[in-house]
Amino acid sequence: MSQVRGVGYVVWVGDIDAALAALKALLGTGDPVAARVPNLPTEPPPWPPWSGAASDAAKLRSSDLDGQRRRLYQQQVEAYPIISGAGQTLIHARKQMDAVIAAWQADKFSIGWLANTVQGQQALIAAGQQRLAEAAGVIREAMHEFARAAEQLNAISDDFPLTPGQERSAQLQMPQLPPEDASAQDVENWWHSLSQDDKDRLIAAHPQRLGNLNGIPAAVRDPVNRAVLSDDLHRVEDIAKLGGVDVSEILNDPSKYGLTSDDITRYTNAVQTRHGLDHDRTWTADGKNTADRPVMLWAYDPLAFQGRGKAAIAIGNPDWARNTAVIVPGTGSSVKSGWLAGGRNDAAVLYDQSALADPDSTSVIAWMGYETPDSFTDPDIGNTTLARQGGNLLAADVNGLGVTHNGPANITVIGHSYGSTTVADAFANSGMHANNAILLGSPGTDLARSAADFQLPEGGHVYVGAASSDPITWVPQLGSTVQNYLNDKLGDLVGASAGLGFDPAADSFGSIRFHAEVPGADGLNPADHSYYYTVGSESLRAMTDIVTGNPGRLFDDNLIAEGRHLPHLTTPNKVDIPGLGRVEIPHLDVPLPGLGGFDVEPEDSRAGTVTSNHQYGP
Repeated sequence: MSQVRGVGYVVWVGDIDAALAALKALLGTGDPVAARVPNLPTEPPPWPPWSGAASDAAKLRSSDLDGQRRRLYQQQVEAYPIISGAGQTLIHARKQMDAVIAAWQADKFSIGWLANTVQGQQALIAAGQQRLAEAAGVIREAMHEFARAAEQLNAISDDFPLTPGQERSAQLQMPQLPPEDASAQDVENWWHSLSQDDKDRLIAAHPQRLGNLNGIPAAVRDPVNRAVLSDDLHRVEDIAKLGGVDVSEILNDPSKYGLTSDDITRYTNAVQTRHGLDHDRTWTADGKNTADRPVMLWAYDPLAFQGRGKAAIAIGNPDWARNTAVIVPGTGSSVKSGWLAGGRNDAAVLYDQSALADPDSTSVIAWMGYETPDSFTDPDIGNTTLARQGGNLLAADVNGLGVTHNGPANITVIGHSYGSTTVADAFANSGMHANNAILLGSPGTDLARSAADFQLPEGGHVYVGAASSDPITWVPQLGSTVQNYLNDKLGDLVGASAGLGFDPAADSFGSIRFHAEVPGADGLNPADHSYYYTVGSESLRAMTDIVTGNPGRLFDDNLIAEGRHLPHLTTPNKVDIPGLGRVEIPHLDVPLPGLGGFDVEPEDSRAGTVTSNHQYGP
């Protein structure tokens, strides 16, 4: 009996080997076709100075041929990425098939010594069936991609006019995306010009750029971006599953599995973005994660900013919400670093408090759309380059919200720390349009010398939260003696040089400052720089009222704070002198700069009276 089983084992294993080899043979052995786009041929020579009917006919024919020449070149341009993509599909499928076969060889090695037992044969048969199913899946997926490429190539070739006026079958082509420099309004006009079939085909194809185009509705951007994110995840996870290895092994040696460093960057940032979506949807303060907030992936580009990544998660649909808040983080924030999920729950708590304060629809966007300084020791933290670059990107995205919004929009942009400098530059330098700005823990406003430079619409204001115990708010002026002295004593907390411009918490700036003190604070504490979004805090209550379009509640709830200002020495302009009567003297009203112009902090007097019970309740 053991001999029979042994023979059966050999025969059956040979069948599996042969079947896998046959499936691999379907993918061929040669190199894929290397598509190449030739240069457009030079312009035809000038037409000779002939005249007459024959010349006119020849010119007409020549013009038609030249048009076909140009069209042929354009078709080559359009076909190039399709052919190249098919080649990559073939290479990827071969590597997947090799991984399946390698896994089968490992199965035989680990189980084969048990082949003389019934249990061993059953285990080996099950393993073989699984490997055959995996191999068939590789073939099916490759064939599906090849069929799609063939359909696209057929559509291109069918559009070539062989002779003037020749009838051609009308096959659909994928609509071309707007040019890179198209405005949000141009993009919206283009989108509305498409048929529903064209829109559906674009969404199904999910080109990454479509999900990041300002002017495209949020309800379209979300599924497109999620599809791209899914591709980034499955590109690695599917290979790990087929090869029977842990994802970490692929991350450590991607080239062994036919992947590139960009593939790995896309995967790791996709994981962080997925965590962010899950976090903003489910997070609760009790740690049970039982919430169910409506989240959308409004922007996604995992390779942006040298691999730090770009993403924006919207809680609620910003195109339909009556109020929209855009949260801009500061130093050390990126998709790669995990800000979307590992931050201070900024977007989730602001959304929840806004829903309690005014159930009439608020959307909150956690916007990780620019490159920040990596840390408080990063030399970039002492200059405004990244803030100005980020301001351009922020302005484009926020202005796009106004284009796609249905009806009037109340938009508030909130910047924390270095993000407040970015927000200020977006308004003052990049033409950002929003109703209000909120600056939290600001190290300075760079190009905005005052609130007037934000150019807000009538009724709009610059609001400022600056805790007296937050050391970052005390270093706003570049090169100021006291600020740099303070920065030095704090261990270069904001880099080698302190300050990024003007202090928005100062009376002279023209902002509206709200209370943002930390209960129990006693002197400067770097940890207080991260307190502004804490549930129950004065600052979160004030932000909630502003975001929901109810800034008048700041006065009702006594949340308005006095701005920082210099102490003054003032003298009368007249004095009574015995024997001389009332004598006029020069009037003096002089600010006392003290040590380097250190402002008086009115909030210091509130120490010991600050509470943490300012949250909205159910």
